[in-house]
Amino acid sequence: MKKKLLIGFAFILAVVLLAFVIQKAGGIVAVAVELGSAFSRHPLFVVVGILFFSTSLFCGITRWYILLRKLNLPLRYRDCIRLYAIGHFCNMLGPGALGGDVVKASWVAKTNPTKRTELITSIAAERFIGMVAMVFFVATICACSPDFFAAHTQLIPFRNMFFIIFLGVLIFLILLVVVNWGKYAHKLKVREGGIREKLLEIFVRSWETLRVCLTHPWTTGSAFLISLLNHCVDVICYFILSRSLELTVRFRELLVVSPIANTVAAIPITPGGAGVRENILQEMLYFVGVSHDESAALGLLMFSTLLIWAIVGAIVGFFMRSNKKRR
Repeated sequence: MKKKLLIGFAFILAVVLLAFVIQKAGGIVAVAVELGSAFSRHPLFVVVGILFFSTSLFCGITRWYILLRKLNLPLRYRDCIRLYAIGHFCNMLGPGALGGDVVKASWVAKTNPTKRTELITSIAAERFIGMVAMVFFVATICACSPDFFAAHTQLIPFRNMFFIIFLGVLIFLILLVVVNWGKYAHKLKVREGGIREKLLEIFVRSWETLRVCLTHPWTTGSAFLISLLNHCVDVICYFILSRSLELTVRFRELLVVSPIANTVAAIPITPGGAGVRENILQEMLYFVGVSHDESAALGLLMFSTLLIWAIVGAIVGFFMRSNKKRR
């Protein structure tokens, strides 16, 4: 019951936030006019932008597969595609990106009980590396754009916020890798055969798995670079969709604004970040000269792209499952 209430509240909040975006844009008619002009004048840009987002999904799939190979875990690339596809669909049903991760974790735990801890930790490691790369990406862009923030001083609080987040993530990463938490865990005195001993064993195995994912040079480096590519793809996707709307926003401006919007949308508040992403995007683009109706249209185009690929993910997941059953 609590889970249903939480999901219901997340959906209601998403609707309220999206309604707020549309209201600031001048109403549904004004947004519809902008979207209609994109489909009538530049349908090719819309199609290319939607299709190009698939590259972002394959970056995530490949990043997870690289970690699995290093850990010698029993999942094939096609398994990663299927689970990631289903996971992306579930992300649109649960708060933030947690829904998809929970579904993937449940499946691997059920099908591989002997490697349950390592497989679930690999999902967490993939998500954590992606988050670190996102924070690094945004902080680097902000640090390399002093003239941009000098011209748009209203956005400086966003920049400072990400510098603080970057520092916090860096400290957490160092503590996670440098400190031997397994050694300290083993020093704890727990009763043999009890629940605490089992939890302690799970903690140690999880930490050891995570440490391998974060310290192996080739594995960590490859996953990190793929994550950076993932974020670049997202910015390009925003830019292509903005061309369909004939927005005057430049690529450099989207390079600063869109990753910040995506990062905030990753906070598990609404399904797929709906409403959160669009509000942040609308406010930040307003300071660079984009009207509220235009930015609302861009945000809804991006949300529609996520939704379309969520539906595709559900179809792909079902089709691959059906093929597996026939074999």
